[in-house]
Amino acid sequence: MSQLAASNPNVSASRIADAAIGGMIDASPDCHTYYVSSSSVHQSRPFTPRGSSALIPVQGTSLGAADEAGLTGKILPGGIAYITFREWTVNANYKIVEHLRALLDKAVAQGAKAWLFDLRGNLGGAATDAHSMFLNGEPTFTLLLKNGGGGTASGNKDLRLPSAYQLPMAVVLNDRSASDTEIFALALKENKRATIVGQTTLGCLGGASPNHFSDGNELAVVVQELAGAQTRAKYNNAGVPPDVQADDATAVAKAIEILQQKIAGS
Repeated sequence: MSQLAASNPNVSASRIADAAIGGMIDASPDCHTYYVSSSSVHQSRPFTPRGSSALIPVQGTSLGAADEAGLTGKILPGGIAYITFREWTVNANYKIVEHLRALLDKAVAQGAKAWLFDLRGNLGGAATDAHSMFLNGEPTFTLLLKNGGGGTASGNKDLRLPSAYQLPMAVVLNDRSASDTEIFALALKENKRATIVGQTTLGCLGGASPNHFSDGNELAVVVQELAGAQTRAKYNNAGVPPDVQADDATAVAKAIEILQQKIAGS
């Protein structure tokens, strides 16, 4: 680095270092990896969203107004319970899983025959075990550590809902579905519990470790990634692919069609 600075006297050593670090993290794009200098923020894998947020169907009977997480739902014709929310909110006064369970209770009481989760535009939030409500303790994902360690997570059997809630299920996603939304989807997909409809998700499934330099700059590098516990598929920077591809304009209609077929065959 000092030789480069000496041969380029009009360029500061810090600028050369910034360019070198930026080049290194660009060589292996990762959504968690970034470099912050005094003059800029350099993302290893910049995110340009294209997909829409959830588009609530006009038809159906409302299950209640949207709450602080945007959680709301409808019973659509044929008994399909449509559910959406914009983030996995957990704070001192609100826990998304508790409110989601209450909405599921209401839907079952009104005769729900299938679940349609529209999680387009849901970029995540707090980590939850919401997927455990629809599983029976099966393995969900494997944590791959860059140092060679890791382990496999499984659904929490204590959170599994009664049989009245174990209905056919579809999850609608797009490139603006990320983080805990992706974990929810991949856990169900890995165990063939739900049909994933729409587009491949953002693919931000891992974690980074920030490193602080003496000059105040910061470099965060990915140290862990998630893979499917059943398929071993790597999801970080790849995303959760749909079982049935559909654009935003047709995804909910396609999910409804799939669920109608499952209801008819049950």
